[in-house]
Amino acid sequence: MDAEVLGPLHVRLWRETYGSLLSPAVIAAARGDETTSTRRWRERGLAHERDGRSPEGARTLVARLDGRPLGWCTTGPPRDEDPPAPLEMWSLYVDRAHQRRGVATALVAAAPTGPLYLWVLDGNARAVAFYRGVGLRADGTRKVDPRLGADELRMVR
Repeated sequence: MDAEVLGPLHVRLWRETYGSLLSPAVIAAARGDETTSTRRWRERGLAHERDGRSPEGARTLVARLDGRPLGWCTTGPPRDEDPPAPLEMWSLYVDRAHQRRGVATALVAAAPTGPLYLWVLDGNARAVAFYRGVGLRADGTRKVDPRLGADELRMVR
């Protein structure tokens, strides 16, 4: 059930989050449609693994309200060649209707403790402020995401 709910939710939240930061063509191409997103969630193992671990070793924590997913945090092995920490936060999304209510903070608190890092889209001031509030800091490293044609900033804890 989670993949069927999270797939469409992921597409919607991705579009809401990045709609003002990326071109419409990039928005449409980068995340895909709801069917594709649902299939990706299934392939990652979320629909089949009780603890949310994917075949790549990532772990997804899902926030729920009355049993219905409203956000998630995925952490896993670093995907960079020279990572600054042994754990990477791959994603953190919360339904807009539930933002600023402590859901994202609770997801981060429930994620593994210790050093980790993440990449955040340059210009996403709201996300940067949130991550600072939960103990991450920009370390000055930047990269261009070729899929998005946009700069990302690295933040570390």
